[in-house]
Amino acid sequence: MPHVVRGLAAFNAVFTRLGVMIAACLMAVMTAAVMLQVISREMRAPVGWTEELSLASMVWLSFLVGPWAYRQHSFTRIDVFHDRLGTRAQRLLDLAIHAFEAILLAGAIYYSWHFFLRGTSLLPALTTLLRDIMGPVVGVEAAQALTVRNYSVYMVLPLGFAGLFAVSIEHILRAVWTLTSGLDRSVSAETEPEGHGGAEGIVLPEFDDDDPRGGGSGGGRG
Repeated sequence: MPHVVRGLAAFNAVFTRLGVMIAACLMAVMTAAVMLQVISREMRAPVGWTEELSLASMVWLSFLVGPWAYRQHSFTRIDVFHDRLGTRAQRLLDLAIHAFEAILLAGAIYYSWHFFLRGTSLLPALTTLLRDIMGPVVGVEAAQALTVRNYSVYMVLPLGFAGLFAVSIEHILRAVWTLTSGLDRSVSAETEPEGHGGAEGIVLPEFDDDDPRGGGSGGGRG
């Protein structure tokens, strides 16, 4: 169990951090495109490709940041019921929630993949921009064969859902590890400074279902 969790955690850490870095660049691109769009409209000379570029950037950055946010438990959640449970009940509830999320995400991967495959329609403004940029490089005739289609936007959907699914599996394994070891094996526990948990985990309170004050988020909730 420890080797599997740590291997998956290492993969998810790299994947989510890379997604955040790419999303940060896309945020800058989207901001610049929106500013150019506003300025060009004020000057009565709207630039058509700015809207398509900003929308595509928004979709990409949303699905690239999602897995990181899920792994860090940064999604909005309601803890009123959860915090009233005993420690063991909290861990079991975390496990059930992540298992349910994994099932939903598996379906989302399937349907988003088929949605991606159907995205064959053209993005006309970005296609024109690409041809104008590549024309002097590859020649006008060759540039006319270049297109930007909707699947270039939709491809991030199955990728993002796959990242969320991998994080969900990590949370499930961490919840099981927490229940079997009696130590907090959540992502947040591993990021604590040395002496406050770290790789050895944080010692949990005794598993007492009647104790409403028992322990934090255990395996973690999205």
